[in-house]
Amino acid sequence: MSLPYREVEFEKDGTVHDSAQVDAVLGMLDDERATDVLLMIHGWNNDMPAARRMYDALADSIDAARPHVAAARTRRIAVVGVLWPSIRWADDVAGGGVGLADGETRLRADIADRVEDTTAAARLEDLVPRLETDPEARREYLRVLRDLLPPADLVDDDDAVPTALRDRAADADVAFDLAGSATDLENAPELGGGAAGFSLGGFLDGARKLLNTVTYYAMKARAGTVGTRGVASLLETIVTETGRRGQHVRVHLLGHSFGARVAAAAAAHTGATVHSVSLLQGAFSHYGFAEDWDGAGGRGLFQAVPARLSGPLLVTHTRNDTAIGLAYAIASRLANQVAAGLGDADDVYGGIGRNGALKSSAARGPGGTLGAVGASYDFAPRTITNLRSDEFIADHSAVTGREVGYAVLSAVVTG
Repeated sequence: MSLPYREVEFEKDGTVHDSAQVDAVLGMLDDERATDVLLMIHGWNNDMPAARRMYDALADSIDAARPHVAAARTRRIAVVGVLWPSIRWADDVAGGGVGLADGETRLRADIADRVEDTTAAARLEDLVPRLETDPEARREYLRVLRDLLPPADLVDDDDAVPTALRDRAADADVAFDLAGSATDLENAPELGGGAAGFSLGGFLDGARKLLNTVTYYAMKARAGTVGTRGVASLLETIVTETGRRGQHVRVHLLGHSFGARVAAAAAAHTGATVHSVSLLQGAFSHYGFAEDWDGAGGRGLFQAVPARLSGPLLVTHTRNDTAIGLAYAIASRLANQVAAGLGDADDVYGGIGRNGALKSSAARGPGGTLGAVGASYDFAPRTITNLRSDEFIADHSAVTGREVGYAVLSAVVTG
C-alpha cells in the first residue's frame, strides 16, 4: 500500500467488529498529519483478501496520479479500507450449453456459496435434481428464495423487488421462464419469450438467475444498513475526534459495486460533512439521485446527497459492465418488461454503473468521459459528474487502473 492505511470491519447490522480498529484509524490520521482520509468500500465480494487487493491497487493508482494533479501535491491522504459481509454475485450466470450434471453441480456450489441460512441452503440443494422435471420442486425452490428476500420496507421504490419474485401468488414457472430468458443488455434485442428457447439445463439457468437476483436484493438492503448505521457513524467519529485535536481532515467516500450503495447511504445519513464521493460501477438504481424518476414526484433514495457535499460526486458507468447489466435485465424481465432496451437508460430497472445517475438536476449536463491520466475534468462542488468509462473500464471489477485513480484524485482535491 503506497498510502497510509488502516481498516475497519463491520458486522451485518452495521456495528464495528473491533473498536480498536477505529482507534487505529484515528492514530494513523494523527501520526500522518493527514489532510484527507479516503474510505474505500468494496462490493459483492465476501473475500476480504480480494477487497484488500483492490484497495491496494486503487491506492497505488491514486498515489501515482499525484504528480499530475497540482493541487494534490501538498495533500496528505490516508486510506481506510471498509470491510463488510457482502455475498458474491456470479458474473457468469448464463447456463446455455452446460450439460445437466454440470449445471446441477454449479447451482449447488452457488447455493452453498451465497445462501447464509444453512437450513434454507440445504433445502434448496435438495431440490436441485428435480428442478428440470418437477413443477412442484420449482414452486418450492422459489418459495424458499422468497423467504430470503429483505422486508419490503427495506427496499426503496425506485429499485423495488419485481412482482414476479415478491408475489407469492405469482406462477413459479413464469418466474423461472422470465429470469432464464433474461440476458445481458448487449443481446437484449434477442430476448426470447419462454422456456422453449432454453438449452439443456434451462430451468437450472433460471434457478441460478433467481438465486442471483435474491442475492442482489438481500445485499442491497445490507449495504444500506452498513452505510446508514456503520460508515455514517465512523465518519462522524473521524471528524469529531480529529477536530478535538485541532486537525481539520476532509473525508471522502469511494464505493465499488454494492460499496457504492454503502457510500451513498453513509453520505445521506451522516452528520459529518463529506467532501467528495466516487461511485465506481455502482450497483443501485440509476434513479438513486433523481428528483422525479417516475413522473409522479418519486424521489431517489439518495436525492439529497449532492447538496450535502462540500465537493463533487463522481460516477463511472459503462456498457462493458455485464454484471450490472444482467442484474437489471433479470429484474426487468421479472417485472414483465419486454423491450429492446432492457436495463438501459429508458428502463425503470437500470443500474447507475451501466447508465450513470439519471433525472437529477445535480448532474452536470450530459456528463463526460473517463479520460487518460492528465485529462481535464469539470468537477464542481455539490454536483454529479457521470463519466462514461468504456475505454478504460473493461468489466465490473476493472476499476483500479491509473485512469480511475487520476479521476478520483481530481475529485478529492476539487473545491
